[in-house]
Amino acid sequence: MKIIFKPLLLTKALTKGIEKQIGQVSEKLLQEVKRRSPVRSGLFKNSWRMKGSGTKRTISNPQPYGHALEHGRSSQARDGVVGPSLKTIRK
Repeated sequence: MKIIFKPLLLTKALTKGIEKQIGQVSEKLLQEVKRRSPVRSGLFKNSWRMKGSGTKRTISNPQPYGHALEHGRSSQARDGVVGPSLKTIRK
């Protein structure tokens, strides 16, 4: 019996699986930060965006007051938005 090992095919298959998992986790995180975002006018909640593909994704919110909200400025999100969302995703 002869077994032929093709490392390139294995690498491609693993990369595809990793990219799929990263996409799923990124989407779940995006949904969670939107869910946790405090709502006054809805602008902050609706401004979340995800860019990138493969293994590189960026989730951001361009609103200038996002930093203040993340550091407890809102009574609706005293612990911020991103930090608690990340803790939820780890589970």
